[in-house]
Amino acid sequence: MIIDIHTHAFPDKVAAKAMETLEAMYGVKASSDGTVDALLAEMGESGVDISVVLAVSTASRQVVSINTWVSGLYQLGDASPNPLIGFGTIHPQFEGYRDEIQRMKELGIKGVKFQPSFQEFYPDDERMFPVYEELIKAGLIILFHAGDEIKPVENIYSTPERLARMFDTMQGEINSCDYRVHTENNRRSTAKIVIAHLGGYRMWDQVEEHLIGRDLYFGTSYVFGHLDSARAVRITRSHGIDRILFGSDFPFSQQQKDIQAVLDLDITQEERERILGGNAALLLGLL
Repeated sequence: MIIDIHTHAFPDKVAAKAMETLEAMYGVKASSDGTVDALLAEMGESGVDISVVLAVSTASRQVVSINTWVSGLYQLGDASPNPLIGFGTIHPQFEGYRDEIQRMKELGIKGVKFQPSFQEFYPDDERMFPVYEELIKAGLIILFHAGDEIKPVENIYSTPERLARMFDTMQGEINSCDYRVHTENNRRSTAKIVIAHLGGYRMWDQVEEHLIGRDLYFGTSYVFGHLDSARAVRITRSHGIDRILFGSDFPFSQQQKDIQAVLDLDITQEERERILGGNAALLLGLL
């Protein structure tokens, strides 16, 4: 099974405008029109069984409608498992986050993506920790964009150093008696955190300094072709193969190209299989 933990698609009525905006922002041409149908076609051609569709709100007023649309992705077709899994969104300025996180859980949404560059917040901002707490209580996966953008930006919000500080603070609070996070069975839960772009796009020195070895996942999205394969192997092996998840960042990268890049890495076949789908299947509760 191949699972792509990092893809993008938009409702048909806004896909063209969304892609136009993103292409202008990034200074690159995407490989599709940003629709769900285009993603499903790409999956069919590349042999991807499941894609996680990541949504981001750039304003608090978008949160509810985006999450409602994301929940509908689980109803596509009759395939088992469903080919698409949608991650929802919470904007840092969305005041009703507690109720919305509960609604996401009831809708079956498995995770949330934060894009600090677009949402203009630092991951280690103390105002975000109550939001993280609610997500952990709900058992949702938290996925962060990390590092620079495709077109470099002056202010990088989500650096590996800040993400490490955020993670260490969260772990400290989870382990303290004042921070009570429990599952339905009254057992302490743990944060499920994914850091995209192998810990930080074009900030891999910081990744190796600050993030390697922590109990969180790295996604491989938009890494291949921008980081030499020998260093990619070093980072994945140092961090732990069982905490590496395949991601393409489609439609800004092509699934088949990135699958081949994983197959070409100097690692064992078992390690390739774990990266391409085994690890994600466990994280997403599919096994």
